[in-house]
Amino acid sequence: MDSNKKVITIQIVCALFVGLFTGILTVFGQKYLPGSLNSLANSGAIWLIPAFFIASAGKGKYLSILLCIETLVVCIISYYWVESVVNSHSFSFGGYYFHIWIACAVVAGIIFGAGAFLQKNSKYYWAASLLPSVFLAEGLNELLHLPDYMHMIPAVIGRIIIGLSLYFFIYKGDCFRRKTLFSFCALSALGLAGYEILFLLTSGTTY
Repeated sequence: MDSNKKVITIQIVCALFVGLFTGILTVFGQKYLPGSLNSLANSGAIWLIPAFFIASAGKGKYLSILLCIETLVVCIISYYWVESVVNSHSFSFGGYYFHIWIACAVVAGIIFGAGAFLQKNSKYYWAASLLPSVFLAEGLNELLHLPDYMHMIPAVIGRIIIGLSLYFFIYKGDCFRRKTLFSFCALSALGLAGYEILFLLTSGTTY
C-alpha cells in the first residue's frame, strides 16, 4: 500500500471512530447533563463540528465529502444503537426518523464536506460561514417554534450565541466586510429554511 492510500485509509478509520464517539457521547450527554444542556448535546449543529474538521483533512473534494458523510452516518447509527442499549429496547436499521436523519446526514455531508475542502483552499470563501450559520439557523428556527422549545430556552439562546461567536472568531477583523456579512446572512437564511423543512417533516409524526 502506497503512502497516499495509507493516509486515506487512516482518515476513513478516523472518521469512523469520531462518528462513533460523537454518537455515544450524545446519548450520555442527553442522559446526564443537567437542565437544557442535554438538549444542547442533541444539537445537529454540534455534530457538524467534528464532521467538518474530519472532512477538512481530505486531500480532494470528493474524499472530503465522503469523510463528512461517513462521520455523520456513523454518528446516527451509533446514537440509535447506544440509546437502545441504555434504554433497554430493540435496535433496528429502520423507522421514519432513522431514514430522515440518514437523508440529512447525506445532504449535510455533501454541503459541509465540500465546504470544508473549499475553506481549506480559500481564505475568505463562503464555506467559512457554514458552521456559524448552522448554529444561528438552528437557534432561530427554535425561536420561531418557541412553544415547542420552552423547556430548553437556555440551549436555544446558547446555539445563537455559539453561531455569532464562531462568526466573529473566524473572521476577526473582517467580520464587518460586505462579503463576509453577506455569506453569513445568506447561509443562515438557507439554513433556517432547511431547519423549517425538517421541522415540518418531524413534528407531529407518530412513526
